[in-house]
Amino acid sequence: MFRACLVIWLLVLLLLKLGAMNGHLGFVVGCHDAEREALLKFKQGLNDTQNRLSSWEGKDCCLWEGVGYDNVTSYVNRLDLHDPSCNPYNYNENDWSWSMISAKLDRSLVELSRLNYLELSCIDFQGNQIPGFIGSFKHLRYLNLSSSNFGGVVPSQIGNLTKLRTLDIFKSPHNFLIVDNFLTTYNLSSDFNWVSKLVSLQYLNMNNVLVDRSMNSTHMLNMPPLLGLQLSNCQLDVPTVSSLFTNFTWISTIQQLDLSYNYLRGSSLPTVFVNMTNLRYLDISRNQLSGSVPLWIKNMRKLLQLDLSSNMFEGPFPYFANMTSLTYLDLSSNDFSGLIPLWIQKMGKLQNLNLRDNNFSQVEGGAIMGILGNLCNLKSFDLEDNHIGGEIGAHHNLSKCATYDLEDLELSGNMIGGTLPSWLGDFKSLTNLNIANNAIEGPIPVSIGSLSYLEELDISGNSVNGTIPQGLGQCKALVTIDLSSNNLQSVVSESHFANLSRLNYLDLSSNSLEVNLHSNWTPPFQLFLLSLKSCKLQTQFPQWVRKQTRLRVLDLSDNMLCGNLDPLYPLENLEQVDISHNQLTGPVPYFSSSQLNIIDLSYNLFSGSLVHSNPSAENKNDTAGVFVCHLPSVQFLDLQGNNINGTIPDCWNYSNDLAYINLSSNNLYGIIPMTMGQATSLQFLKLSNNSLQGPIPPTLSSSSILQILDLGEKKLVGNIPITWNGKTLPSLDMLRLRGNQLEGVIPLSLCSLPMLQLIDLAHNNLTRVVPRCFGKLIGMGSSSSQNHSDDDEYDYILSNDPLGDITTVVLKGVELQYTRTLKYVVNLDLSCNALVGSIPDEITNLTGLIGLNLSDLTSLTSINLSNNKLHGQIPTGNQLQTLIDPSAYEGNPGLCGDPLPNKCGTSLGRKQPQAEQKQHDKEDDLENPWFYFVIISGVAIGFWGVVGSLLLKDRFKFALFQLVGNVADYLYAQIMIRLDKFRN
Repeated sequence: MFRACLVIWLLVLLLLKLGAMNGHLGFVVGCHDAEREALLKFKQGLNDTQNRLSSWEGKDCCLWEGVGYDNVTSYVNRLDLHDPSCNPYNYNENDWSWSMISAKLDRSLVELSRLNYLELSCIDFQGNQIPGFIGSFKHLRYLNLSSSNFGGVVPSQIGNLTKLRTLDIFKSPHNFLIVDNFLTTYNLSSDFNWVSKLVSLQYLNMNNVLVDRSMNSTHMLNMPPLLGLQLSNCQLDVPTVSSLFTNFTWISTIQQLDLSYNYLRGSSLPTVFVNMTNLRYLDISRNQLSGSVPLWIKNMRKLLQLDLSSNMFEGPFPYFANMTSLTYLDLSSNDFSGLIPLWIQKMGKLQNLNLRDNNFSQVEGGAIMGILGNLCNLKSFDLEDNHIGGEIGAHHNLSKCATYDLEDLELSGNMIGGTLPSWLGDFKSLTNLNIANNAIEGPIPVSIGSLSYLEELDISGNSVNGTIPQGLGQCKALVTIDLSSNNLQSVVSESHFANLSRLNYLDLSSNSLEVNLHSNWTPPFQLFLLSLKSCKLQTQFPQWVRKQTRLRVLDLSDNMLCGNLDPLYPLENLEQVDISHNQLTGPVPYFSSSQLNIIDLSYNLFSGSLVHSNPSAENKNDTAGVFVCHLPSVQFLDLQGNNINGTIPDCWNYSNDLAYINLSSNNLYGIIPMTMGQATSLQFLKLSNNSLQGPIPPTLSSSSILQILDLGEKKLVGNIPITWNGKTLPSLDMLRLRGNQLEGVIPLSLCSLPMLQLIDLAHNNLTRVVPRCFGKLIGMGSSSSQNHSDDDEYDYILSNDPLGDITTVVLKGVELQYTRTLKYVVNLDLSCNALVGSIPDEITNLTGLIGLNLSDLTSLTSINLSNNKLHGQIPTGNQLQTLIDPSAYEGNPGLCGDPLPNKCGTSLGRKQPQAEQKQHDKEDDLENPWFYFVIISGVAIGFWGVVGSLLLKDRFKFALFQLVGNVADYLYAQIMIRLDKFRN
């Protein structure tokens, strides 16, 4: 009887299921109507930018993309809408995009009451708060809202999800707006107290969620036994961490803990960490910890991965010695110093050892490679950017392992010397060998040719000499070869590259190599970068280079390339091209690559016009300004030192990224086009030594980030624009208008330029007086040389050219050439104009000046330079020869020449040693109060010498005596003020 009933019951269940599946007996077809309607309503609130929910049609929602259901009840139990192409933890903004956008999380989802899996990562909820109804999904075990652009406060209702095992509300940094070091806009915060109710929780990721530091730890007595906890960038400090963990009974069970990017400061961490004996992954990087590594780390015997990077630890770290099971050790970006201990060899299971970016001075015993010892399983060893000395091959001890698994060896940026050892060839698994920027000498060992898995070889920036071994061509896996900036001396031929079919990066520049490759050679590779600077090519432009169709960076500068250069338009992927300092002739080549951002053709023999036909255009009558009109991505353009003639094309307003323009030392004529000032990214403009004429275009005032402006040695006329001021050109460092025909006054607006430290207005027709407000030029103060001391972008602008952009500055009547050091030059040259009046006292405020030339002040009646430490010959000239009073120069034993009795060439007039001159330049004589007294005395003598004769006439006496009395009172007051300042 029981058996019969059981059979009947099973048949009924089967019929019910069949009815549900086939629509018979009136049962549900596919999913439930209420759930289908809820999903459709949720879809209506989404902006599906990629049409990913196109399958959400029809009645059977169980077949829709991202929807999962229970096979028996047909209830939706899974909703996964994450974009497979979106990595919610990806910090690269260039790869970031929202595939779905929604104003809010629609409440209709509460109909999905059987959900146990909800994945909504990478959906843009536009800063709206996580809705409280999300706590109604009682069956939820997995909830992922990472990188979904939620803001506000995490609702406490999430604490109702008692079956939840995984909670990920990682806040993407892409939604952070940092203003004055404070996070604003779309912040997501939490008091953390609701976490204690999630009794089934095992994994919690709240990275970048701002945790309330005033939370009450008593609410967390019953925290679930978490296995993984990520609280990176939550603004946690040490007291908050102590409060968070003190009452956790499960502290010994946690295996993964991430507290990076927080506010952990000081030399100690909470002692509760002592009990984390099962911890296998610990990341407390990028905090502000100091002192030695905490004692509690030595108890973590099961630790597999340790990351203490980017802190400020100091001193030794002896507590890792007992962690023999450690497989991953990362101490990078700290302040560790001293010796690297050899007991690291005892960590036989270690696979990753990262000590980069510290202050280690040496490996214990001086054995750079000896540290590998018995680390047979080590795959990655990184010592980059320390201060490691010693010899790379000294006292090596590599006999404890039959084979080595080492794949990645990074030793660059140290002071390692010695020669490359032949036993480098024993690391058969090596794929990356980087020992750049050290002091390695001697030849490249032949054994490197046996590294069949080697992909990247970088020995650049050393003193390696000898030849490039032919065996290097047998490393068939090579992708990158960088041997630049060494002392290699050999002939490079096709045999060196015969088997390197995977090669895409080749840099042999700055050696004494002779690259002897046949012009019509067909390489086995397609390069991404080719740099053969200073490689003695001594030929016409190589035809084999044109076959590198994937080439993006090309540097053939400083060779002896000659002949007519045909257009390079077949190289359509070029981004950077440098063929400067050669002897190439013909018209300026046309480049068709729309990706070009750096073009350097300087110091060649190119001729013709900048405006010519496009050789690849169907219409040969189509003329346009080369580079700018068809290459809008160009950032750096250098054509100086050629024979280019014609006018400058007027289409620079199309160049939104152009930062550097150098057309100097050519034969250009005509006017400076108005659009040149409309290049919004322009920082460097040099048009000197041409035949340009006309006025300075007023549009240059629109170049708000312009730093260097050189319009010297031309035929410019008109006035210096009064629109050049601190608001229009706030970044201008150098203004050079030397050798033109400019007239009018020096505008007072120049005084408001805050960064200006080099002004050369010499050899023009400027009139009136030197502005007193020049004393307010901040950039010429004593700290001006520090304005760009750490400005990498400024260095790039000044010397992107491989041999350095050369700027000529006249100092002490001598033309000097500067490249990178230009940023330290503080000079004011107003000579050879028609300026009148006195030298402003305010000039003495420019304490950073190393050059001052104010000659040709035609109305100068007196001068007093006494009691200084001037040296050399007194200049001659029409103006100075009228000032014959020797007292004006007394107190300067190093001076010679008229009107002094010390004639140049005598022992008194000899040139002082250079070291003594530098010492004198550093001394500040203005602190001597007698200096002011003597200056005033000299002025008085000059004054009475000119006006004394007027005393013989009665009508001048009264007015003159009254004026003298007023001046005396003023001078007395100034002397007392300055003496008071000196005493203070």
